[in-house]
Amino acid sequence: MKAVILVGGQGSRLRPITYHIPKALVPLRNQPFMGYMVEFLRRGGLDGAVLSLGYLPDPIQAYFADRKDLDGFSLDYAVEDRPLGTAGGLKNAEPYLDRGDGPLVVVNGDVLTGLDLGELLEAHRESGAQATITLTSVEDPTAYGLVEVDSEMQVHRFLEKPAYDEVTTNLVNAGIYVLEPEVLEMIPADQEVSIEREIFPELQARGTLRAHVSSAYWRDVGTPRSYLMASHDVLSGAVGTEPGFEYLQIDASTKVGKGVKLLPPLSIAPDCVFEEGATVGGRSSLGRGCRIGRGATVEGSVVLDGAEIEPGAVVRGSVIGPEVRVGQDAIVRGLSVLGAEAVIGEGNVLDQGLRVNPGVVLQPRSLNF
Repeated sequence: MKAVILVGGQGSRLRPITYHIPKALVPLRNQPFMGYMVEFLRRGGLDGAVLSLGYLPDPIQAYFADRKDLDGFSLDYAVEDRPLGTAGGLKNAEPYLDRGDGPLVVVNGDVLTGLDLGELLEAHRESGAQATITLTSVEDPTAYGLVEVDSEMQVHRFLEKPAYDEVTTNLVNAGIYVLEPEVLEMIPADQEVSIEREIFPELQARGTLRAHVSSAYWRDVGTPRSYLMASHDVLSGAVGTEPGFEYLQIDASTKVGKGVKLLPPLSIAPDCVFEEGATVGGRSSLGRGCRIGRGATVEGSVVLDGAEIEPGAVVRGSVIGPEVRVGQDAIVRGLSVLGAEAVIGEGNVLDQGLRVNPGVVLQPRSLNF
């Protein structure tokens, strides 16, 4: 049995990070997100996956070409010439699928989950449905499209981001599906089609769409806030753990000065430098070649390859892109997001809490703030 992973989108909600890094490769504990997705599918007993690609496909293929540990898990790539939507991307992957394999697993390419895939497959087989959609509960239902189900787990209707007084359920689409092969016949070839807005409502109207409600860990990593929370959860061992998991993961090449404090949970990639009196921790992840200056502090943040936090600077609860420079005594906090090679000048303060917009986003290369 194979899966189709839908990774054709541009990752616009994670910009400016995704101008240079496809969303599928943003790191969690210094491992590309797509590595966690493949391990999820392998644990579920699948034989392989087709990656439905669109935006920045080459780095994704290069990442898997370098992996030698997939142990017979096959990977194929269906690359779109133009955006085809979630269902169109699935249809584009059809030439790589064998209908004789039975049901097909489809996963959105930004879902981090601890779901037991075997339970989902069993629920689908028992239901006799053409499609089974995984649902999960959320605290704020108004931020999502909701899915109503009846006592038999048949999907009753969809509610697209309802007002507070219109909320009838807190169950949302978790982006993990099991489809019978005939569902592919419903999707026209070479057209932009949404599985959520076009295919599922048609199946619901036929009475052949069922739901599987899961209480397992689930997070959409597609926004700065959810990405940072996913990073915290992986660092803390809440999801994505592997044999030998350690709360303090420090590469042997790390150079540590006098009086440096490295506080778990923490992940440090090779060739990082920590100057005297620096403090790093509080659920942080630092990519290859980062430099943390004398007396600087990094807490609760993701810092990507080659970034430099100069002496006395403070970074808290933010995402720092590759080759960024945060100047001496500057402060970056409050879910700020810095694109590749951005520069925050000496003594400046960047804080989401001082802004109206939900998160400060600096474009890559162009700013000297």
